Amino acid sequence: MAFMSIRIEHIRLVGPLAILLALCGCNAQRSHFPSLAIRPAERAYNGGQTSAPAQSTGEAASAQLIAKVAALREAALAAHARFTAQQGDAAKLVNAAKGAAPGTEAWSRAAIALAGLTSARGEGMIPLSDLDRLQIAATEKAAIGSDADLAAITPARREVGDLLAAEDRTIAALGSQLGS
Repeated sequence: MAFMSIRIEHIRLVGPLAILLALCGCNAQRSHFPSLAIRPAERAYNGGQTSAPAQSTGEAASAQLIAKVAALREAALAAHARFTAQQGDAAKLVNAAKGAAPGTEAWSRAAIALAGLTSARGEGMIPLSDLDRLQIAATEKAAIGSDADLAAITPARREVGDLLAAEDRTIAALGSQLGS
């Protein structure tokens, strides 16, 4: 019985103390918390990058970055041109192989042409991955300061991504016609 009374006494003492500590935690100063305002990087990624590029803060991106972005864009356009040059022949071979059994000559030629398209598409992935890397760095920079780099990279990144998405749709359509 004495043991029970000690426990109850402890609870009676600890209970109000716990409530007092909880109330003290609720009284923290609110000015020490970071702002919840939308940052430029969040604006750029709003809706899966379907929105317009972030508005620049007035600071311009470096000439070196602009030249690098332009070179990556040009490399992606050249890879897309190679893809487009192969696309017509691949479509003809896939159409000729419709209904052909896997392993036949017509089917094999179409499969090789489709593999060539996939390879050409892979060449465009290299500039896209470099643009992604640059965009990540620019997003980090925009989160704490200027978004000029992000504004310079985003349109090129979006254009290259759109080209590769179109190539993906072409490959998928031809692949479904071939049955692979």
